[in-house]
Amino acid sequence: MSNDPEDEIAAVRAQVEQTREELGETVEALAYKADVKSRAHDKADEVKAKAQDAAEQVKAKAGPTALQVRARAQQLPPPVLAGAAFLLVALLVRRRRRARRRP
Repeated sequence: MSNDPEDEIAAVRAQVEQTREELGETVEALAYKADVKSRAHDKADEVKAKAQDAAEQVKAKAGPTALQVRARAQQLPPPVLAGAAFLLVALLVRRRRRARRRP
């Protein structure tokens, strides 16, 4: 180590600059924590992205299944399809009537 005043001044200035940078980062982190609206917005964006990813995965898995169901349905005779359609409509009507009865 030298006792040169210029070296000491340069070292102190470097230390001051590093301290300023650290303080700036700390202030930014505290400001972000205090800004609840921004944090909520960031969290909402994160949840939205996860939901979109999940939806894409479900679509990718459901696509081939839907094609199989459609192909199978086309192989069924028309009376079976008509009966299935009737049952579906009857169940939907029944569900709607029950929903209207409940207060």
